[in-house]
Amino acid sequence: MIEIDLLLRIAIAFLKDMNLEEFKKLVYETQFLLTDINSFETDQLPKDLPMQSNHLRQPLDIQAEFNIVSPRYEAEILLGHILNMTRVELHTHGKKEITDFDKQRYFKLLAMRKNGVPLEYLTNKVNFYNLELYVDNNVLIPRPETELLVEKALELINAYHITHFIEIGVGSGAISAAILANTQETCAVVTDISKEALNVAKHNIQQLGLENRCEFVESNLLSSPYLIMRKPITLLVANPPYIANNYPLNQEVLCEPHIALFGGEKGDEILKKLIIQAREKQIQFLICEIGYDQKESMQESLSKAGYVATFYQDYAGFDRGFIASFVS
Repeated sequence: MIEIDLLLRIAIAFLKDMNLEEFKKLVYETQFLLTDINSFETDQLPKDLPMQSNHLRQPLDIQAEFNIVSPRYEAEILLGHILNMTRVELHTHGKKEITDFDKQRYFKLLAMRKNGVPLEYLTNKVNFYNLELYVDNNVLIPRPETELLVEKALELINAYHITHFIEIGVGSGAISAAILANTQETCAVVTDISKEALNVAKHNIQQLGLENRCEFVESNLLSSPYLIMRKPITLLVANPPYIANNYPLNQEVLCEPHIALFGGEKGDEILKKLIIQAREKQIQFLICEIGYDQKESMQESLSKAGYVATFYQDYAGFDRGFIASFVS
C-alpha cells in the first residue's frame, strides 16, 4: 500500500509530462514498484476514444495542442473521486494508506486523463449554474459561457411571464435544469436526437426533483410528429452543434460526442435549419448559443425568417448567442 501524499506526488509528476526515465527514477526513489507504473502504458486509451456509431467522425489531420493546465488540482480531484474525499481531506489525511485496488483504479483514471479524456467524464460530475450534474461521453460537457444563455432565458421568462419553453438538443439537461430550478411554475419540453443523451438529461432532471415539470421527446430538432401537432410554445432555447467540420479541436474536446459539436461544413447549418423550423411553428422567442464568427450569418437568417435579434457576448468578449423575437 501507499500513502496519499506519496501517491499524489507521483500523480502530479505524471500529469506534468515528466520524462519517462525521470519518472521511473522517481518511482525507484520512492520505493514504488516499477510494475505498477507500467499500468500507465497498458491502461492508456487509443487517441480516438471509441464512441457510439452516431458520434463517429473522421479525425482531423491537425489538432490543437492538449495540455493539462493544473496537474495538482486534477490529481487531487481524481484521487478524491476514487476515495470519496474532498481535496482538504486528502491533505489532512496525507499519511493514510491506499489499498492496491484503489491505487490501480487511480492509475487508470490518470492514464485516461493524460490521453485527453475530460476530467468531467472521469468523475461523471460537472457544476453548472450552482447545480451538480451527471455527465458521460454521451453528452456535451456544459461550459461556463452557456450559463449566460440561462441568464438570458430567465430574464425573458420573468419579463413576459412565460410558462412553457422548449429546449432543442438537451444533452445533459443542464440548461433546462437550471431554468426549471430557478423558476416556480415554468414547464419544459426537451428534445434530443440521441436516446442516450435523453437518458442522461432525464436522470439529472429526476435527481433535482423537476421531472413533473419536464417532458422528454426524441426528435431531430423540431421534426417530431409530437412537436408538430403540439400547440405553439412561446420560447425556444438551444445550444446546438455550431462548430465547422474542419475546425481543429484538441483531443480533450474530440472525446465529446461529435453529433453535439459539429454543425456542418460551415458550422451554422443546423442553426439555420432550426430558425426556419421555429418560424414555421411561430415560436415567438429564440435564445441560442452560436459560434464566435457566426453573428453575420445568424443576423441574415433571423431577418429572413421574420425575427428581430440582439446578440450577447461571452466572458472573453466574443459573440456567443442571440435573443430573437418574432415580428408578426
